Amino acid sequence: MAEDRIRIGIIGTGSRGINNIGQHVAEQSAALDVSVTALCDSSQERLRVGAGQLNAAAVAAGNAPFTPALYADAADLIHDDNVDLIAITTPTSAHREAAIPALESGKKVYLDKPMAHTVADAVAIRETELRTGNPLIMGFTRRYERPWLELYSLLERGVIGELRMMLIRAVLPYSRYFHTWHRNRAISGGALNDKGSHYADVFNWFGRGRAVQVNAFGGRHVFIPRDDTPEYCPDCDDAGCPYRAVSAEDLSTDYRHGAIDETFYQGSDALHRKDQCVYKPGADIFDHASAHYRYDNGVVATIFYNVYGPRADDEETFELVGTRGRMILTRLRGEIDIVTDYPERRHEVIECKADAFETSHFGADRKLIQDIAAFARGRKLPVDGSEGLEATRVILAAMQSIDAGGRTIRMADVPDVPGP
Repeated sequence: MAEDRIRIGIIGTGSRGINNIGQHVAEQSAALDVSVTALCDSSQERLRVGAGQLNAAAVAAGNAPFTPALYADAADLIHDDNVDLIAITTPTSAHREAAIPALESGKKVYLDKPMAHTVADAVAIRETELRTGNPLIMGFTRRYERPWLELYSLLERGVIGELRMMLIRAVLPYSRYFHTWHRNRAISGGALNDKGSHYADVFNWFGRGRAVQVNAFGGRHVFIPRDDTPEYCPDCDDAGCPYRAVSAEDLSTDYRHGAIDETFYQGSDALHRKDQCVYKPGADIFDHASAHYRYDNGVVATIFYNVYGPRADDEETFELVGTRGRMILTRLRGEIDIVTDYPERRHEVIECKADAFETSHFGADRKLIQDIAAFARGRKLPVDGSEGLEATRVILAAMQSIDAGGRTIRMADVPDVPGP
């Protein structure tokens, strides 16, 4: 390590790697004494554009530009002596092939959610983490968002008594899952895996127990394949399609509806395109689901989820019901609504937005980079591969139940790794 400066290498220069993780590193590089010293992607054009975006962000924030080494092979970045921490933000199916050698290198590792697209891959990553004694840090953004942290603190203080029920309602404008590689389970594990891994982690975190069984139902309501669709949005004459991917310079504003830059708008490889027709045959993911969990401590939890919902300021809420009251977190407003009856009637709305609430993931990514820097300097954090594996087990068990027509899945039958 060069003095105390943390040198970060990013494997995967798509939206998450550059527009979220890299952007906040660039903006806080001087304050946190961090820099991006290497980038890796199979697309040379993405490497070029990604490096340019990071430098522009650093300069705009008054920081020095980066001069990262550019790699096409993750192994070269992992073994670069000028990298202290490896951030893995590739498509989900590539997590295992990057995470295992990264952990074995002895360097610090950040792994974006979900941990893997299969339970087998998640188990392999967790086993490597335990074998090497090199804990990684997971990218579950709710763990770094101020309202969720405040909600957990209120729960711990007994504001609503003993927790008995949880509900996450996610009615989302996320048609982009059908535009991108997420449309193939073999790459993403499914849209529910990608988004629902957050929710599974939240249940495991707040529930303070382990899920023992799940029943789930889901399928396709809106994005039903058609035989007459074009392959990509630019080939389509329907300018009024509400799910059309559009070009945008600022991907942070419209990415939920499929906003793309020029590097994702061209090319013949569907894996790298973000403008596939949402009705194009071949997608095997769900556009809605309802999953129901029972935990070993008696807590029950439900995910109510779809990706064809409208833009709304309450498109994601988290409700906790306890023996003395209930709390509802509305994510897009940064608010917590509390109602209790015991020992006395109380109704209060708390606004707890972070200072950087208007930035990506409502300020979570900015806080995440601060925690990554602390992690790289030796601070122990509460979110490692054990949480990553458990979230993958819980959400993929729900998908298994959906595939089996709602059959009950016992979590004891889902592969696991014993704790240390």
